Amino acid sequence: MHPHRDDRFGWSLSAGDTNGDGYADIAVGTPYEAIGSKKQAGTVTVLRGSASGLTGSGAKSFSQDTAGVPGAVEAYDYFGCAVQLTDASGDGRAELAASASGENTGDGAVWLLKSTASGITATGSKSFGAATVGGPAGDAYFGDVLAG
Repeated sequence: MHPHRDDRFGWSLSAGDTNGDGYADIAVGTPYEAIGSKKQAGTVTVLRGSASGLTGSGAKSFSQDTAGVPGAVEAYDYFGCAVQLTDASGDGRAELAASASGENTGDGAVWLLKSTASGITATGSKSFGAATVGGPAGDAYFGDVLAG
């Protein structure tokens, strides 16, 4: 991630313990982050929690350009438009749901990235859109909001 004016770092935020160490980590959506020449492609950064609070040490950033994350970086995808850390698997570690409401020119999609003892990983991540879950196809901006 390279900070630029108007990246909208912090557009979406969610707290959860991604590695089971007892400290809250924070997922930070940056939907207007440029990746190469692709404007507003977007990223999600997970900041680690510790006994002394949040730290950038060990932070991880993800985009559709990250190995293991399905899809390809495109301009105006807005990856990180919404983020949610939640322990859906019940293993004591929060997984990351991240959306790109502009994916495929406004169809929208959501990605699920798993967690391990070292935090969020792109390995085994999956993506899905509205049609995958029986919703409308087309410009639905699926994932524009994720409820916790």
